Amino acid sequence: MDSMIPSSPEAIAASLTAAQRQIVLDGPTSFTEADAIPEYLFEEDLDWDRETGDEHFHWSETVLGRQVRDLLEAQEQGS
Repeated sequence: MDSMIPSSPEAIAASLTAAQRQIVLDGPTSFTEADAIPEYLFEEDLDWDRETGDEHFHWSETVLGRQVRDLLEAQEQGS
């Protein structure tokens, strides 16, 4: 999405749509979902299965992503 790192987790959390909030809370499960949220919240990881030779993509939460998710979870609990 944006190539600039936002100023704070609070600013990111406040800028998310309902659909984006859900992706951040659940974690992206596809490239489409990962592309729908701001950069720097998750990073792409690749695992390789030595037995089958299969590659498996998944997304790992960054420190910034964890901070944003914590804020979103606190907002949900406060609702």
